[in-house]
Amino acid sequence: MIDALRAELARSDLPEATRHKLQQVQTVLDGDPQARLQSFSTAGGEPRAVVSFGDVERADLVVYLLHGIDTGLDDFGPWAGAAQRVCADVIRACVLRGEPRDVATIAWFAWDSGTHVSALATRHATVGAAQLAVDIDKLVARNPTAHIALVTYSYSSTLLGELFAMNIAGVVRTAFSFASAGVTHAASSALGQANTRGDLVLYATEGANDSIAPLGRLGQHPIDPRDIPGVIGFDCDGGEAPGPDGSTVVGVPVEGHASQSTVDEHGVRHIGYYDGRAQGYLTMVSLLADAATGGR
Repeated sequence: MIDALRAELARSDLPEATRHKLQQVQTVLDGDPQARLQSFSTAGGEPRAVVSFGDVERADLVVYLLHGIDTGLDDFGPWAGAAQRVCADVIRACVLRGEPRDVATIAWFAWDSGTHVSALATRHATVGAAQLAVDIDKLVARNPTAHIALVTYSYSSTLLGELFAMNIAGVVRTAFSFASAGVTHAASSALGQANTRGDLVLYATEGANDSIAPLGRLGQHPIDPRDIPGVIGFDCDGGEAPGPDGSTVVGVPVEGHASQSTVDEHGVRHIGYYDGRAQGYLTMVSLLADAATGGR
């Protein structure tokens, strides 16, 4: 895989926009000795990549991070940073509990998530779900005992719904929905049934000031995962959250719909869902540590 990426970057006729995207991946791989390129493709002219952090073949817990719409490899750096942070923070939480575990995360950029126009339909989510199911099956063949968790954001929570609606979720046992663009009625039923059977534990959250997520639910996938029976809601508007050592800490509120935090021209930091200080993020880390150690 890495040879294919390097070969593409060595091309003299590579468009600059494509080179920029591929360089984002190469920079991450060069900067982290535990990063591994799991897959790479330029099918259809748009490069796709999947990068793991930690040893996926030995991990007790493997966490996939999935992006939302209008996101490609030019955005890979911040998402890779989020995956690295989740991996490190969950490992730390397990160690502080006295139950060290092997954890791996995967920044999954193998799908075309579409645009704000196509996001009202399910086509991209359905195709993406089929692609993800294949990748998870390949991983499980290499590590059959791993606990598989999905962390979805915005439109990728629609993908999560399609994964269960099509009955191809396989061994996915834990999932998170941040700021969902909604799921279909069929997906809502399938997720609810999986919760009832004990096959899945699904957690969901959305910021009170997020005005974008509800717009995604105006199309073909109108169901908010927080309204599905058995789904466990958690807060992200600021307040108490579990610390890595089991103590209670105060997490900051998320602002708007962004997955990653940004700093504006005045130097003011605006908190995204995956900010390491955000209440929802801290809660997610604790719940993933529960999953790694057999707590849920």
